[in-house]
This record gives sequence, C-alpha cells and structure tokens, in this order.
Amino acid sequence: MKRVLLKRVLLPRARSYIITAAIFGAILGTTALEAQSVAEKATRQRDSLIISLRKLRPMVYNFPCDPMPECMPQNAEQRRTNPGKNVEMYRKAKRLYQEGLVYYFEKNFVNSYSRFLEAQQTMDKLLEAISQIYIDRAELMMRQSVEKLNPNDPNDMAVVDISMDFGQNSKLRRDFHKNRNIQYDVRRYDPRNYHWAVNKYQIEKNMEKGYEHLGLARQAREKALRLDAHLDADQRTTIDMVNRRIEIYRQVIELCRKAKINAEFIFALKYPYANYPLSNQFGKTEKIDDKAGEIPSLHGVKMNWSQNPNIMPKNLHPIFDFRVPQEWHRDTVDAREMRFDDELDTQLRFRFHKGKKPVEILEDNSGQPTSTKPEAGI
Repeated sequence: MKRVLLKRVLLPRARSYIITAAIFGAILGTTALEAQSVAEKATRQRDSLIISLRKLRPMVYNFPCDPMPECMPQNAEQRRTNPGKNVEMYRKAKRLYQEGLVYYFEKNFVNSYSRFLEAQQTMDKLLEAISQIYIDRAELMMRQSVEKLNPNDPNDMAVVDISMDFGQNSKLRRDFHKNRNIQYDVRRYDPRNYHWAVNKYQIEKNMEKGYEHLGLARQAREKALRLDAHLDADQRTTIDMVNRRIEIYRQVIELCRKAKINAEFIFALKYPYANYPLSNQFGKTEKIDDKAGEIPSLHGVKMNWSQNPNIMPKNLHPIFDFRVPQEWHRDTVDAREMRFDDELDTQLRFRFHKGKKPVEILEDNSGQPTSTKPEAGI
C-alpha cells in the first residue's frame, strides 16, 4: 500500500518538474535534450560549409564581379592578379575553412568551430552580393528574350506581337489554314514565319514561368535580408539564422537559373534557323536572298562547325547554341552548374586533344589567329 501511494505522489511531481524544465528550456532556446558539444557543432558546420563551397565555385568563377565581362581585365596576367571581388571573397572563405579543418583534425574543436563560423560569415556576405547579380542578369536576359533581338529586322518579333499576330483568330492564322489552288493561288504569307504560330504557346508559357521564377527570387531575397530584422539592437544574429539565410540565397540563385533557362527556351523558339551552321557541311550560315553564307564567329573562334567533334545537335551544348546571343552563353552554361571558362577551353579550344587539332581553327573577327592553347583559369 505504501508503494502505491509513493508512486501516486512522486510520479505526478516528477512529470511536473519535466514539463516545467521543458517550458523554461523552450523559453531560453535550449534544453538538455538539444544540448550539443562543440565537436558536434563543428562537425555539423563542416558538413554544411563543404556543400556551400562546392555549390559556390561555378558561381564565383562565372561572375567574379559585376557587370560581366566589362569589369574584368582583358589581359590574362592581370586576371590572375585581379581575379575579381567575388573570387577573392570565395578564396578567403575557403582559406578559413581549411584552417578550421586543420584544427578539426587536431581535435581542437573550439578553434575549429570559430574558423568555420568566420567562413560562414564570409559566405553569407558573398551570397548576398551574388544573389543580386543573378537577379539583375536574369531580368536583363528575360527582357531581351521577349523583345526584338534586331529592331531593324522585319521578320523579328516581340512576344506581344507574336500573341497579337499569331493568335487563334488572327488573320495570319486564317491564311495558314486557307485552302488554295497551288497552280493559281499564291501563298499569302512568308513560310519562314510559320514557326511563330507553331511556337506561340510555348513562347508565352516560358515568358510566364520565367517572370514567375524571377518574382519568387526577388521575394526570397527580401525574406533573407529581413530574417533578423525582428531582433533588438542588443541581440545578435544566431548561427542558425545565418545558415538559414545562406540556404535562402542559394534558393534565390536556383530560381534565377530557372528564369534564365526559360529565357533560353524563348530565344531557341524565336530563332530556330540560327543553328544552320552546325549542320551545314561548310559551317556557313544560310544563304538568304542576296546575302551569301559565311562562317560565324563564336566567342572569337571560327571553324567548320559541322566538323567539331563536341557538337551533338540532339543534345546541344549551350555554348554552341547560335539561337541564344553569345553574351548570355555564360548564363546558360552556369544554369547547368558548369564553369564558362572551362567549357570554352574544352569545347572550343580542345584542351584535352593533346598535340593535335581535330578541326582547323580559323581567324576571329579581328583578323587575329585564335590560339588553341587554353588560357589560365581565374
């Protein structure tokens, strides 16, 4: 009987103590169950940093400063000494991570954790700057894709004109479907413009999704900037807040990359004939009226494009896509998490074809011969 009474008295009290401790722990932001050693914190921070560093590498080397490429020196030697503000910050974060890693393997977890936090703060500032660059470039790319690429070309059209002139009940659509006697009736439209009607829906949907992704990216960045706005002046931003902000910045960049891919699709649907040199046996553009075909220059390189061993039309590498203006190739390559300078050296300058050139490289537009030797990386 005493044992039963003891249980009835002590157990409710024990429960009340546990509940009270949990409440106070939640108020103070920590509980005994959530307590972590410095070693565990350093391990968690190490795992988070290496993922962020890996994701950041193509970003900083594709966009080392702003605006690209005007902000970068033209001379290769100057680029080595002045690689760009974003690259310098990235190297600083990587150096701090390495120092933290040395302390971590020495089991000096206090110093290791301190270095990891410094690297985290550097990456936070770096991602804040890069996320704005991505938003700005995505906006410019989308705007150019929906406007006329060549205002003086009567066959070029903006997306608004495509919607008006090639809608379901437009005059041109009625002309497309009108029965005619081929022997006597002439075609009342230019057959090269028929693709506008075929691609109209996809062009409009890519415009819709592109600006939707861009709008979400703006909202996410604003959320990241306001993440610690509720803190008082004497309160400090917590480590979890900084990690959360870094994650949001990465989401902003992914949304911008999606917007850029939407813009890439719009360019591809608007100008389907631009890739003619890739299949022409002489690597020349299409001959139209009195305009003769010519070998186009791609990033300062000329060659017979149909003989380039790296070109696969079915799975076209974005660096060869003539439908997209060359100024945006850096963005289309980056959207696939690749480095633009690496792809240039590999795809155009044949970095891994040791001692032999599979295709003769001609001269670029300036008349200077283009070397097959890859330039040094940043």
